Amino acid sequence: MKLNVQDLIDQGLVTKKTYKEGKYKGLSVLKYHRKVFYNNLWHLDDRLLECRGTVVDEAWNIIVLPFKKVFNLNENGTTVDPEREVIIPEKINGFMAAATMTEKYGLIVSTTGTLDSDYATLARKWIEKVDADFFKGNTYLFEICDKSDPHIVEEEEGAYLIGIRNTENGNLLSEEACDTAVGVNMYGYKRPSWEVVKFKDIPETKKEGFMVRCADTQEVLCKLKSPHYLSKKALQRCGKSKAKRIFKDTKSFREQLDEEFYEVLDKIIDTFTEEEYLNLTEQQRRKWIEEYFENE
Repeated sequence: MKLNVQDLIDQGLVTKKTYKEGKYKGLSVLKYHRKVFYNNLWHLDDRLLECRGTVVDEAWNIIVLPFKKVFNLNENGTTVDPEREVIIPEKINGFMAAATMTEKYGLIVSTTGTLDSDYATLARKWIEKVDADFFKGNTYLFEICDKSDPHIVEEEEGAYLIGIRNTENGNLLSEEACDTAVGVNMYGYKRPSWEVVKFKDIPETKKEGFMVRCADTQEVLCKLKSPHYLSKKALQRCGKSKAKRIFKDTKSFREQLDEEFYEVLDKIIDTFTEEEYLNLTEQQRRKWIEEYFENE
């Protein structure tokens, strides 16, 4: 497979980070420009959906093939028939890393934008436990959870295998294939739980949410974020404008929260001034919210 996006680079829609020396010389990481995300320009070209850290060589051959861009439910007209039978692997709240074994470069461990960042190095610490045959022919996709990188939902540390994608044809392997890879090879990788249900019967969760795949075709249909996760995120990742809404437009802000967070919001307003809450770091807010739930 090739992914030639030079025209999209020329239009400023895709960035290309090329390694001109060192162990990854000749490789490039393709990523959609942030304006594609912020201005919702996905409709301009389907190839943008593939530029989420895809690694290519100098001839545009795909070396590492992460997941395609997937939209949230109701985003850009994304809907699912309530009666449709779906597979729902649980979303793990960490950072994504991809691993592919190559003859020329050995094991490549990448994140969505780089091959050699601190995050790529951290991911390699969790992933690099295998023999050369394990990763051949596919890109193995992981969610990495490490105590040095806390997220909104606390997860057990480790490398969670969340997908396997064939680099020759782009096909995404089944959840059963991922289970088998972890079960047979026993390298200490974790797997998210998953089940098959009708879309209307997807259960509530206090985790990040679910990926939703068609049970018949294996196609990934959408992401489904949990109200718990979205509420916690709204309170935890709070800039000046959101902080102002919490304290001066509380009724409107409350409407975007799950009901279980109403009392948390009230407690925040009773405990902090707008300035005090704004001056808390994201992790200080996270700790305060989690302690509130523990104490209650």
